[in-house]
Amino acid sequence: MYNGVWREGRAPEDANALSNGATIGVGSRWNGMKGRPAAILAIVGMCFCLGLTTVLLGERTTASSVPSVLRIFPDGGISRWLNPERSQETSILVLGIDRLDRPDPALRAIWLVTVVEPDGAITISGVPSDLDLVPGAEVRLNSFFAWTPEGGVAPPFLEALERALRVQVDVVVVLDDFAFAKLVDYVGGLPIEGEIGLPVEDQVLSGEQVLALQSVFEGDPLGQTRLQGSILEGLIPQVAKLGSTPDLEPILDLIPDHASVSTHVAQFAVLAGRLLPLNPERVSIQLILAPVP
Repeated sequence: MYNGVWREGRAPEDANALSNGATIGVGSRWNGMKGRPAAILAIVGMCFCLGLTTVLLGERTTASSVPSVLRIFPDGGISRWLNPERSQETSILVLGIDRLDRPDPALRAIWLVTVVEPDGAITISGVPSDLDLVPGAEVRLNSFFAWTPEGGVAPPFLEALERALRVQVDVVVVLDDFAFAKLVDYVGGLPIEGEIGLPVEDQVLSGEQVLALQSVFEGDPLGQTRLQGSILEGLIPQVAKLGSTPDLEPILDLIPDHASVSTHVAQFAVLAGRLLPLNPERVSIQLILAPVP
């Protein structure tokens, strides 16, 4: 069974902060290896001064100095200052449309996949296509959507989505219905529980059957997104079964007739390969129903 986390509601704001440091040399330029010990000595000296002040003033106050000292450091410690490359986020926007060969394809799905390296945490966020960008003003996200083989996704749509979710998209993937059905079949189908009114072999839905199930919520973007979240929840354990070195050729063959990526195909293959083997316990799914404040 899938052991990830399902959440529905507003997405948390990005808490990551970038810190830029500079070193000033006297008489010579300091390189990175020389500057790091100097920074550490400066921090140690500052802590010593704070401790000495606390001792001298200790008789005049009953408050503990420990919280005050700890507040000068970020929640994650100082390692992010000294080694900013240790943690990195990659945001992959996955858009589902009906047909890639149409001049005005219908937008069916919006999912943002955020990968945090090197710990491998993956957050999959679903967004209804009719997300109200300005509550009460009826400014909908899908009103900005357009896609062409030559220009890709319309920049106004990407800008509106990035502003609403407070995220920077690194890679855009566009899939049509045919590609999505093939992906479901590639991972072994969608396991189901209970009776859904469809002829099913071995309690597993094929890609075409999953598409038929989604058609029930045609015209209901919120209902479609919730259903897609449940589908993803069932597919994650299937992806985990692929292991670390599956044959990606069937997936890459969908490009360019039924899928499109905003980066080179080889680079995308490397990015996809880094996600494998997939650990379901490191994956969480959530729905974003309003712009991130």
